[in-house]
Amino acid sequence: MKSRRSEIASALVATGSSGISGERLAVTFGISRVAIGKHISALREAGYAIDAARGEGYHLTSLPAGLVPVEVERLVTDTFWVHIEGAEETGSTNDDCKVLARAGAAEGNAIVASRQTAGKGRLGRTWVSPEGGAYLSALLRPPCAPTEVASLAPACALGVAYGLESLGVPCSLKWPNDVHINGRKVAGILLEMSAETDRVEWVVAGIGVNVRASADSLGDTAFVEEHADASPSAVAAAVLDGLARAYREYTEAGFAAMVDAYQSRHTLSGSEVVVRDRMGAIVASGVVEGIDASGRLLVRGPDTTTPVVAGEVTLRS
Repeated sequence: MKSRRSEIASALVATGSSGISGERLAVTFGISRVAIGKHISALREAGYAIDAARGEGYHLTSLPAGLVPVEVERLVTDTFWVHIEGAEETGSTNDDCKVLARAGAAEGNAIVASRQTAGKGRLGRTWVSPEGGAYLSALLRPPCAPTEVASLAPACALGVAYGLESLGVPCSLKWPNDVHINGRKVAGILLEMSAETDRVEWVVAGIGVNVRASADSLGDTAFVEEHADASPSAVAAAVLDGLARAYREYTEAGFAAMVDAYQSRHTLSGSEVVVRDRMGAIVASGVVEGIDASGRLLVRGPDTTTPVVAGEVTLRS
């Protein structure tokens, strides 16, 4: 559901250089011209460059350069997304989204930010959130048992690839949930969950995407800007739409229906790897055969093939 503010932004984009009057906007959206003026002021504060000329109305001259929630909301196309909010900076979009989840918010809510000061990565690591990225978290309520959620991580990674590929970015996947460009990481995903014995209450899917390089960017990482001229807001919107597509596929037919699409992008097949748990203990070692219908990594050792549900994968030297 689009907010009134994002609808006004869309109207400004649609009219372009010809402009649109406050009166016409008021009639179109059924609100007062005073209310239109307040929305225009808020859009300017968010980074939209809007000129006003007597007799000509409002002219949008440029869009926000950074990540702006209302711009993300304007650009998403999938009706799965019911509300998008956020701020330029937050501690963790996952923590913010979990507040919504615990309050009973519907799935399809999302939080976006340009910076995180307390981001989290897999296996309890700190997630570095440099300038130039798009950081977002989505609230999902999958109708499944907790034992099935492991396959949601690769499904979400596939969704991020769907979104980035729609912008012309070539993506590959490293199990379970990293997205790469030519062997360098461009995006990562962290799932956090609340569940009862037999059902999942909610899942928060946190996603960080390297959009533009900055002074704080880590070495040996990939950036969307290397392949697409897209703002962080446009990247966030594309990723959300890709995630919605993948989540719909997942809830309708399970990961088994997605495994071929995942496998076609997977980079580890045929590689010799070591898989360790969060304590550093080796759980599997050998050659990767692929991904099974449950989203598990299949590692062929000397005597048997081990299906791995979770772990940290490193290439064997």
